[in-house]
Amino acid sequence: MKIHFLGIGGIGMSAQAIHEHFSGNVVSGTDPYSSERVNYLKSLGIQVFKSHLPENIDNADLIVRTPAVSEDNVEVKKAKENGIPVISRLEHHISILRPYTKIGVTGTDGKTTTTAMLAHVLLKLGKDPTVFLGSTHPMLEHGNYRKGSNIAVFEMDESQPGFENYNPDYLIITNIRGDHIENFKNLQHYNSCFENSCKNVKICVSNVENNIINNSIKFGLNDGDYKINKIENNKFSQKITINTPYGKKKFILNVPGVHNALNALSIISLLFEMGYEKDLVLEAFSDFSLPKRRFDISYNENDIVIIDDYSHTPVEIKSLLSTAKSVFKDKKITIIFQPHRYSRLKREWKNFSEALSLADKIYITEVYGAFESKNGISARLIVEKINNAIFVQEKEELLQILPSEPGVYIFAGAGDIIEISKKFKEKVGGLKV
Repeated sequence: MKIHFLGIGGIGMSAQAIHEHFSGNVVSGTDPYSSERVNYLKSLGIQVFKSHLPENIDNADLIVRTPAVSEDNVEVKKAKENGIPVISRLEHHISILRPYTKIGVTGTDGKTTTTAMLAHVLLKLGKDPTVFLGSTHPMLEHGNYRKGSNIAVFEMDESQPGFENYNPDYLIITNIRGDHIENFKNLQHYNSCFENSCKNVKICVSNVENNIINNSIKFGLNDGDYKINKIENNKFSQKITINTPYGKKKFILNVPGVHNALNALSIISLLFEMGYEKDLVLEAFSDFSLPKRRFDISYNENDIVIIDDYSHTPVEIKSLLSTAKSVFKDKKITIIFQPHRYSRLKREWKNFSEALSLADKIYITEVYGAFESKNGISARLIVEKINNAIFVQEKEELLQILPSEPGVYIFAGAGDIIEISKKFKEKVGGLKV
C-alpha cells in the first residue's frame, strides 16, 4: 500500500509515517518546513516533497493529512477528484492502533512526559511496547517512535473533537484545564469528550482535581485513591512518599517538579491497578530522563544555564518556573516566552501574566500563530500587566538585547523559539550548536 502524508514533518505525523514504513508500506509525504524529523524521515528512505503539488500523490492509495492542511490544498483536491481516500491524522492513528492492547495518555498538560515515563517504566519491566511520542527521547529507536510488540503506548491529542474515539484499553487523564475550547462547541462539549474517552476502558485513572470523570481511579497531590504524602527535593531528583490502596510507598524520581511527581503518580496508579509488581514499578523511575524540550538543560557553562521547554499554557509556565526556582535557588531566572496560538492568548493572557510573574526577568515575543490568523490580538497584552517584562516584536531582536550574564535562561513555547535558544548558545558559548 502506498500512503502519502500531508504535513509529514509534524511530531505526530512523522511517528505514524515511520510506523507505516516499518510495517511494509510505501510511504511518502509533503512538508514545506525543513526540520530534524523531515531529515530523519529522508534518512530512512522516505520521500518528502517540499512543495504541495498534485503530482506528489501519483499512485497513492491513501492520503493522511494534518489539521493544518485545508480542503483547498492541491493534493487533497486531486485525491478527491481521483477517488483516493483522504483521512485525518487522528483517523489514521486510531486505525493503526486497533491490533494492539492500547494504553492511552490524554489531558491538557503533561501528556508527552507521562507517555515517555510510562514507556520507560514498561521497558524496565521487561515489556516490549510500541510507542508514539509527541517529542523525541533517546530511549526510542526512532526518537518519537518505537516499534514493539502487542502493547501500544501513545498520546491522545485532546486539541480536536474525536480523540474520544481512540477506545483505549487503559487510559491516563493527566488533567483537564479547558485548553483548545475554540475547537469545540463549548466547555461542556470539551468535557464530554473526556468523559466519553473513558467510557469503555478497563481501567481509567484521572486527576482528582477533575471531578467530571466518574468510575475512574483518582490520583492527586493531597487527595485521591493514590496521593502524594511528602516530597523531599534534592535539586534534580525527588524522594516521594505516596499513599496507595496497598499502603504507604516511596520512590525516587530523577527529574524535578511537583507536576512530574504527579505524572509519575498517574502511572503508578494505573500499573498498580493493572497488577504489575509494585516494587519493580517504583524502582523503574530512578533513572528516567525527560523528553526533548521538557526542562531540557541544553547548556550549562560559566555559571550560565540555558533550558529549553515546550510549556505553552499558563499552568505549564507556572510549573516550569516553580521548578526552576526550586532547582536553581541562588540564580536569577529569566524566561523568554513565545506564546502559541492567538486563540489561546485571547483566552488566557491574564493567566499568562500571572504565571510569568514568577520569573525575575521576562521577555515576550509576538505570538507563534500555528496557522491561526491574528484576530486583532498581540502578545503586548501580557507585557502590559507585568512590571519586569519586555515585549520583542521580532524574536531575532532577542539576540541583541539578552544579557550574557550569569543566570538561568528559559526559552519556552511550542513554536520556533528553540531557534533563538540555539543562537543564544552560540553567542554565550562561542560554539556552533
